[in-house]
Amino acid sequence: MGFKLPFRYNSPNFQVFLVGFICFCCPGMFNALNGIGGAGRSSPKATDNANTALSITFTLCSLIGAPAYNMFGHRIIVPAALAYVLYVGSYLATSDAFTIATGAVLGIGAGFLWTAQAGIMMSYPQENDKGKAFSIFWMVFNLGATLGAAIPLGNEWNSVKGDVKPGTYIAFMVIMTVGAFLALALLPASKVVRADGSYVSLHKFSNWRREAVEIMNLFKDWRMLILIPLFAGSNWFYTYQFQVYNGGGYFNLRARGLNNLVYWLLQILGAGAFGWLLDLECLGNRRRRAMIGNTLVFVCMTALWIACIFIQMRFTRESVKAEGFAPTDVFSSGYVGLLIEYAGFGLGDAIYQGFIYWLLGTMTNDTERAARYGGFYKTVQNAANAIAAQIDAQHVPYMTELIITFAVNTVGLLLTYVVCWTVPDVTVEEVDNLQDGHAVGTLVGGRVETVESVEAGKETYEETKAYN
Repeated sequence: MGFKLPFRYNSPNFQVFLVGFICFCCPGMFNALNGIGGAGRSSPKATDNANTALSITFTLCSLIGAPAYNMFGHRIIVPAALAYVLYVGSYLATSDAFTIATGAVLGIGAGFLWTAQAGIMMSYPQENDKGKAFSIFWMVFNLGATLGAAIPLGNEWNSVKGDVKPGTYIAFMVIMTVGAFLALALLPASKVVRADGSYVSLHKFSNWRREAVEIMNLFKDWRMLILIPLFAGSNWFYTYQFQVYNGGGYFNLRARGLNNLVYWLLQILGAGAFGWLLDLECLGNRRRRAMIGNTLVFVCMTALWIACIFIQMRFTRESVKAEGFAPTDVFSSGYVGLLIEYAGFGLGDAIYQGFIYWLLGTMTNDTERAARYGGFYKTVQNAANAIAAQIDAQHVPYMTELIITFAVNTVGLLLTYVVCWTVPDVTVEEVDNLQDGHAVGTLVGGRVETVESVEAGKETYEETKAYN
């Protein structure tokens, strides 16, 4: 008798876990570094400009990333993830120009990585497990950011001001390199099988002409268009949270590091609870759960921004540079309340992103279409992020940045109710480019309804049910 793994390697959840671990090592560590404020640099301007360059190339390559994933499969993740290593290495060179250039390269890699991630996470699970899949991915992914945040916090605990040490950057680079090559352990979508025996993908590899047509069709989909403000707000708040609240000079480096650690820890807790909540059938059908989820996110974000207005009244761009100003330390009076607010930002981010992924997952079970939806989402998200970063780079008053962020989130979440009302209980869609020779098939709840696929699904289910 051969050795048997305690889990099924070709199960959707394990493949989502692997993608989460890759993102644990790469964007998770990037987020931890960025969350220190100015990516650990004494002046955040270079990081603002690098993030703008990143967002521009990320925006362009997100749409390209979906066709690339559909044409070449998951192995595009390897070179994409290595772009994170290059970016972190730029901080060892202490050249602002090099940092900005590598930010642009990172945007290219991130576009490919995140569209592949979206295609996997949104389409692999069964319909009643999509919230749980997000929980698995987001918790593992942000465990990387949490552990990554602990590295500089430990290194810089006794350093209340100044730049992050070179050893911190080297540690990030090693972890990111491991994550990049871990992508080789992922299975092709055609070999991943759900618990009900259905294959995750029955597609042949796509081609550029077909992908170009499908990408253009996204701009005709009214649901995608009405969700643009929601997508725009999903990363807009990062500039305020990281570069103003945490990196704007109000906190010293030690306090920034602790804020950062708690921020990512709350991401894990928020994602774990919210993803499972969205799958709870006792709350009603999927339309009702969409409405509940949207309302919870709206209430949470509104409460956070209103509370933040009162905190922002305490400091301005000018006041933190005034002679005699003492940055807030972890031992300063009132620091705990400020830490709780920043922890709330982490929780809010997790449920905001989780709701978007779950809502897009209700629209499709097709791996190709999911990648395109994810690419469209990331395109809008990063175009908006580029605007937010440049608003900060132009030294707009901190309070103005906060109000703009609040307004973008509010408009996006209110408009989303229109799309929530259209969420079906079971997604029915047409798919083409099938391996079995059919020109078009009907995908019902993730299963292609053709004679060949049904018979193949039965055989696979009998082979794999022992693992479940």
